[in-house]
Amino acid sequence: MKKLILTLTLLTGMLLTAQEMRPRMHHQKHADLTAEQLATLHTKRLTLALDLTKAQQQEVQKLKLEQEELRQAKRAEMKKEREANEGKKHSSEGRYQMELERLDKMIAYKAKMKSVLNQSQYEKWERMQLHKKKHGRSKKQGHRRMGK
Repeated sequence: MKKLILTLTLLTGMLLTAQEMRPRMHHQKHADLTAEQLATLHTKRLTLALDLTKAQQQEVQKLKLEQEELRQAKRAEMKKEREANEGKKHSSEGRYQMELERLDKMIAYKAKMKSVLNQSQYEKWERMQLHKKKHGRSKKQGHRRMGK
């Protein structure tokens, strides 16, 4: 009986550890990819989800490539800033400007996607974005809570 309880306890511990590790592995898997590779993967996923035509695939590929290049450039810029400022936080005005810039880019990307996709595809894409936003993990939240 003791062996059974010990085995179940160890198995449960291993399963919980494996579940916690999964998000990190997913992030590491994409960290080494280039902007072109990430854009291609995202385009393929959207093609499967939205049944895109060849012309739409090319347009989405361009948009995603542009977005990934901007993201990687911004990430490098933020890393330099962090090293130069030695971990000091941005002022409230600086955070406000960064948030405005981010929202402007999101609005522009959404408008470009609307011009590429037809009405039904765009509606489905919007639902996908909303689902992603609702079910994505925030950086502050960390791992999933056990109750969910």
